[in-house]
Amino acid sequence: MPIKSRTPASVQSHQPALGVTELPTCGTQSLLKPMIKRLETALGRSNLTQDIVLLPGFKEPPSNLNSEPQAISFVVGYSGSAHSQTILDLALCMAHQTRLATANSVLVHVVYVVDATRPKAIANADRILWQARCLASEWRGSLNAHLRVGSVGTELIQVAREVEAEAILLGCHTTNHPLVQQLAGQTPCSVLGLPR
Repeated sequence: MPIKSRTPASVQSHQPALGVTELPTCGTQSLLKPMIKRLETALGRSNLTQDIVLLPGFKEPPSNLNSEPQAISFVVGYSGSAHSQTILDLALCMAHQTRLATANSVLVHVVYVVDATRPKAIANADRILWQARCLASEWRGSLNAHLRVGSVGTELIQVAREVEAEAILLGCHTTNHPLVQQLAGQTPCSVLGLPR
């Protein structure tokens, strides 16, 4: 499924405060708000935003506001752990709901980052990314797998910028998680975590 290109979104230079649970709005309403509302309905929960928004993000609307629906991208930090599988399921659920409710195409980018000094982790990368592809096939979702070598935070930010992600999803429950702390002030979009 081809993705239509769009003008790169610029990122506001201020550092978001940790623990803020309100999604920002910019020129147009954030795409995440209706997605999270649909997820709340599907899960039978209220105030889900307070549970899953670990870092608010700021994206300016694309400058070429045409009538064509925009492609939406999610970046999922994936390690093959139970928490990362759960957050991938959540991302695929949000993508599925969005495809049903809007004309937008949604692509989930799974990012698996390995440390170059750990060759065993590199050898396991195919198996771990295969797990992610299997989960995506259950949702009949569009998934793009990225294998990166380096720092997890740095690589997640880089992929999020490259694909102009609407959100980064992590298998974390709290803003105190070291990875969330590393992303604070650098992420080009909101960071969502697991609901409690």
